[in-house]
Amino acid sequence: MRELSFPVRVFFDSDVMIAGSASASGASFALLHLAELGLIKGYVSAQVLEECRRNLAEKLPGAVVPFEKIVERCVTVWTASPDEDLLSFASNQADNKDVSILASALETRARFLVTFNVKDYWPTSTAQIEILKPGELLSRIRLALNKQADG
Repeated sequence: MRELSFPVRVFFDSDVMIAGSASASGASFALLHLAELGLIKGYVSAQVLEECRRNLAEKLPGAVVPFEKIVERCVTVWTASPDEDLLSFASNQADNKDVSILASALETRARFLVTFNVKDYWPTSTAQIEILKPGELLSRIRLALNKQADG
């Protein structure tokens, strides 16, 4: 396991963005707060943004305003579509519906793609990205910060 250097580059999947917007507790919210503080360089794609907005409007309208504040304060929206070579590279490393998410995460040079749906991704070592659940990444960050504090 490589040591973490800060800020950590993290690509957030829509499920994590929604969870962090809907509840001020839990690992998703904590990671987004760390992004606001600058310990994480957070990214989402335009596709993730659109999916979040659609799902929140339909299912959790009370979380729309917190979500928009999170987008404004915590993440960079990656608006470029992944090129064909990157989509091809990612095509056999993720579920069909998630290939563009993985390709966008790779394009941002994120070290981690954070999602609750880890089973939908299986990147090879050449992809140089780890797929983690929010709680797993939060634990890694805590460990790295404690190690730095101990000196």
